[in-house]
Amino acid sequence: MNSYNKIELDLKKCLFIGIKKINALPKFQKIMTYLWIFGPFVYLVERDPADLWLTSISIAFLCRCYIKKDWQWSGQLWFICAILLWLTSLIAGLSGPYDTYSFSQGFVWIRFPIYAAAAQVWLGRDRDIRITMFISIFLGMMLMCLILILEIFIEGPKERLMWPYGDLVPGSYLAKVSLPVFCVLIYTMTTNFNKESIFSLFSILLSLFLVFMSGERGNFLIRFFSGILSIFSSKVKKVKIIKSLLLLLLFIIASYFLISSFNKNLVDRYTNHFFKSVPLINTTDKNPYWGAWRSGLQQGLSKPIIGLGPSSSRKHCIKMTEEDISWLPGKNYCGNHSHNFYIQLFAETGLVGLIFGILMFYFIFYTCYSARKSHPSCPMSAIAYIIPLAFFFPLQQTGSFFGQWGNLFIWFPIGFCLAQVQNYKSIFKK
Repeated sequence: MNSYNKIELDLKKCLFIGIKKINALPKFQKIMTYLWIFGPFVYLVERDPADLWLTSISIAFLCRCYIKKDWQWSGQLWFICAILLWLTSLIAGLSGPYDTYSFSQGFVWIRFPIYAAAAQVWLGRDRDIRITMFISIFLGMMLMCLILILEIFIEGPKERLMWPYGDLVPGSYLAKVSLPVFCVLIYTMTTNFNKESIFSLFSILLSLFLVFMSGERGNFLIRFFSGILSIFSSKVKKVKIIKSLLLLLLFIIASYFLISSFNKNLVDRYTNHFFKSVPLINTTDKNPYWGAWRSGLQQGLSKPIIGLGPSSSRKHCIKMTEEDISWLPGKNYCGNHSHNFYIQLFAETGLVGLIFGILMFYFIFYTCYSARKSHPSCPMSAIAYIIPLAFFFPLQQTGSFFGQWGNLFIWFPIGFCLAQVQNYKSIFKK
């Protein structure tokens, strides 16, 4: 049986084969591949070590491409759109009111797409090495679960969890960094549930429960709906799909009543407070989530073609008045960014950057979806398209498009999913 199909059954064998292949690589590539495999644990430390890890891989990849004169990968449509978006952001920065600051914010962003390309066409080229990375992500996910369990037991019920970062983002690690693992486990469990799937089920439910406990509502929705898509992605009889859906829903309901008995504030955060915060439902002055969207729209309309420059929102918003676009309801909320990728791109790179951003999102999704068609029996390939769809779904609250933490959490799993596509198309001839 293909090792993909047994990924949840024979992890030791897959790990042994992957390590054996890594050890057989040339010295430099072996070091870089082990560095890549170790990434999920670096992410558990802090943002700066994680950024250094990702940036090092990006720079090493570019040096390798320069030495080997291997640039064919850059002809993929998703990367071309990323480059065009990047160039647009640089122009927007130089022409905007905060030229030096915005230019620098836009300039360093390109390290994230370059990392994804490195994962796809260099470090993750071999399927057994990708399975080794899968296992590493799984172990990182379980370690984060253990850390959050300790936080709950030591510090008691809380609305938001912060370990191990001292910041309100551990749910992002579970919901984003480990999302491919979560989706694969659900996919394989739905496809072929047996005694050996019990641990997979435990891992699925535990990680989903702890994302809920983290208080990060957007990340919980990403995890939950990605799980539902994973169930429907499995090519099985409707009975199995219904059973898996019912199991997931029953767990959510049971968790809700369990948590409501000892942490009512957290439950309120997911119910009353959540519905009052949805921007498209509540556009009143009292909703800061809509206020962030509103301020982004107003900034975009002030310079609609090329925008005000990357990360300009935190500086420019306070200079505006709501009367400038009185036809929009509500009141501006001046946070660090617009809390929506599409609105932020419009505000900071204009319609030009927004179009390139949308095209980049689409071609990443399309590339990952092609993995499903090329390798329908591979769980990792079958669910790869779910990850970019979850991250780039337009009607959701997001972090900053040019920010550090958000991009670190997003581009790591995107790189892993793109790595499932080795027969990629390039505009450059081979």
